[in-house]
Amino acid sequence: AAAKEAIRGMSKVAALEWGRHNIRVNVVCPYAETESIRTWREWDPKTYERTVRAVPMGRLGDVTTDIGPAVCFLLSDEAAFVTAQTMMLDGGAAGFR
Repeated sequence: AAAKEAIRGMSKVAALEWGRHNIRVNVVCPYAETESIRTWREWDPKTYERTVRAVPMGRLGDVTTDIGPAVCFLLSDEAAFVTAQTMMLDGGAAGFR
């Protein structure tokens, strides 16, 4: 947790320093189904199910349909004025931790 907060803090400093050069710096915090999560699900299904139930949207994100489009948005011209932000792509889970 401390390392993640350090990255978020450094990204804000970088956004402040590089913004005048039109360089945007944002952080994406995904909570998505990955190979390691699938392994964990097989190893400890009860804990996995309890964790997923705690996500307000009732599921983990999908890398292709949930995370990818948000990252593409941040990389696009439509996000030209978005910098120093943290995008929580976690189905609302961070709001309840």
